[in-house]
Amino acid sequence: MPEKALKKLNTYILPAWKTCFFAALLVGLMAHLYKITNWLPNWDSLVFRYDAQNMVALGRWFLPVVCSFSSFYDLPFLNGIIAIIFHALGAVCICRILNVKKKITAFLIGGVIVSFPTVTSVMMYNYVADGYSIAFFLSTLAALYMTKKKPKYILSALLIGLSTGIYQAYITVTIMLVLLKLIDEIIYNNADFSSILKKCARMLLTGILGMALYGVMLKVIQAVFSIELLDYQGINSTASMSGINLLASLYVVKETFIKCFFDVSNGINIYVVLNGLVMLFTLLYYIKYTVKNKIYKKPVNLFALVILSVMLIFGAAALAFINASVDYHNLMLMGYSVFYLFFLLLYERGAETNEKQNCLRCWIVFLTAVVMILNQVVIANVSYHKAQIAYEKSYGVLMRIADRIEQTPEAENCNRILVLGALDNSKAYSVNLTPDITGITDGYIIRADDEVVKQSVLASSLNDYCEKNYEFVSGEEKKKIAQTEVVKSMEKWPSKNCIAVIDDTIIIKLGTEGEN
Repeated sequence: MPEKALKKLNTYILPAWKTCFFAALLVGLMAHLYKITNWLPNWDSLVFRYDAQNMVALGRWFLPVVCSFSSFYDLPFLNGIIAIIFHALGAVCICRILNVKKKITAFLIGGVIVSFPTVTSVMMYNYVADGYSIAFFLSTLAALYMTKKKPKYILSALLIGLSTGIYQAYITVTIMLVLLKLIDEIIYNNADFSSILKKCARMLLTGILGMALYGVMLKVIQAVFSIELLDYQGINSTASMSGINLLASLYVVKETFIKCFFDVSNGINIYVVLNGLVMLFTLLYYIKYTVKNKIYKKPVNLFALVILSVMLIFGAAALAFINASVDYHNLMLMGYSVFYLFFLLLYERGAETNEKQNCLRCWIVFLTAVVMILNQVVIANVSYHKAQIAYEKSYGVLMRIADRIEQTPEAENCNRILVLGALDNSKAYSVNLTPDITGITDGYIIRADDEVVKQSVLASSLNDYCEKNYEFVSGEEKKKIAQTEVVKSMEKWPSKNCIAVIDDTIIIKLGTEGEN
């Protein structure tokens, strides 16, 4: 019977896991309730309000499968709740990987994971928030099965392939969790070098197998449906491994790490200060435990510890080594959340003989982590507030554009639209709150047409909000029309002659073409 099965299942769920899950739900609602109870779209949301998410051309062949369960609509509440739940489940997997016993450690892990700025960015792409959260969960599950006492490497490889098939950036989560586990074993369990070396070799092979499965499935689906990879974020060159540039990749790694944690372009702020304190405190204590546990007496272990620690910087931005031209925006940075886990583990690990020092360490970790979680909750809510302002401002402009189109002679007979340029203050795709939150802008969300991924924000917005049925003109035809004298004589929005009609096509000049 279901009730007996659930009761039996409950006996296998440790109290710390429950604490982690419900803490993540609570903090998740504090951070993201604003978003999931409001319609706060960005530019992509206006295009993908209803879309089958067939993104094989971007290498995301498993995305339409996982997104289909919650429908292909951009549903703020349903998709948002699913995203919170699967991030909470991923946090529980992390507790299992690290063998967390204390409820406070579990609570902090759940809170930090679900409020991490990358999750806020994911929520802004709400139409895929459910899919991306499942990718995060699968990536943590892959790390869990890879690091168990009796590892299941084939299953881990399969999970890596599926997670990467949803969104490639989540491979970094698996890499970082594996590195964290290995470092944890060396420092606190004094694992011997040969054991660590064997695990590293098997885990590396598992990762290669997982990526091979991903690549094979992508090639098969491409062949079956005759789909070419798009030139977006270097996806097509990544598949052919033609974008490898070691020096450029190292530069991306360095800049991404600094921008993620220590961006002071807007001055010193709480986020940067907290990151500095957390990382300094973590580094000092891990050095202390390395000395205390006499890791230095085994040079090979110390060597392994140093190498694995350095690899953390590279593992968090692993995709940069496949393609140096990748733009590591906030949506791709979930792997960086693992750096915080080293700090949170100090509540759980390394009990001092001096009780006062032990209490002091625990209080520092607890209070700092709580402030860090609250700060991330604030960042999320400020982000959504900015998203609301940007949407309302853009909606006002959209209505003005619709009115101007209706006042243009012969526009009522047109079924196509050609958009030139973009509105001033509509080019940014992230807002700098330190860190940058991808998917939000202080400007307009009506952006220039993106011919690479075949989308026109203005056309989609007019179709949805003004009951139009415009097809947008692109490619060579757009270039040809743009060279006509009528179009060349047009001025940009909001000038009187920024809209014209040629045959069955409305031409609107929002800005100078080629400046976007």
